[in-house]
Amino acid sequence: STPANEMTPSDLAREAQAFALERKKIHVKILDIKEMKDLGMNALLGVSGGSCQLPKFIILEYQGSRKGQAPIVLVGKGLTFDSGGISIKPSEKMDEMKSDMAGGAAVLAAVMAAADLHLPVNVVGLVPATENMPGGRAYKPGDILKSLSGQTIEVLNTDAEGRLILVDALTYAGKFKPVAIIDIATLTGACIVALGDNVIGMMGTDDALKGRIKQGAESTCEKVWELPLW
Repeated sequence: STPANEMTPSDLAREAQAFALERKKIHVKILDIKEMKDLGMNALLGVSGGSCQLPKFIILEYQGSRKGQAPIVLVGKGLTFDSGGISIKPSEKMDEMKSDMAGGAAVLAAVMAAADLHLPVNVVGLVPATENMPGGRAYKPGDILKSLSGQTIEVLNTDAEGRLILVDALTYAGKFKPVAIIDIATLTGACIVALGDNVIGMMGTDDALKGRIKQGAESTCEKVWELPLW
């Protein structure tokens, strides 16, 4: 809930570095814009183009188990402010878009908690952090972006930026050969239309994992309801 002028992508990266410094078993790496360009994270970089705040790609690794054990990868949307870009949002409630990085914040906190609790598991946290702003270098409806996976994406609405930054993060997650990937995001208001303000929409391809998440949701009062992923 920190205001966007005080929680930029760079600020979020510094918070992650501070977490890691306080905890021996967390290793942090921050990719800057050049490193992201070299990798081919053009979906994330497309979203960041309209902002004067430089994007950051935050990687946190907690090793609580043996080195070779496949990790759980947590991916969190890190939009420190979302204006909608060229497809600008209505001004009403736009102030709430400082919280569009809630998924990223949850991932940072989860990795921190795993370290504090000395959980016997390897966890990787990935947070693509950027703003989505209009500007002379902003991406536009009709643009085509080539993602890290090599797939091309036609942009129809620049306020659909969350899936763009997450697609590069999810592709990057594959390099860790994870046992599971869990993606946390304030992705669309349509989920609130469907489920209300107090329920998380859950989608997935692994029935066993979804069952464990449902159990965890019940014990923590973080209600989830499964939506179809056909």
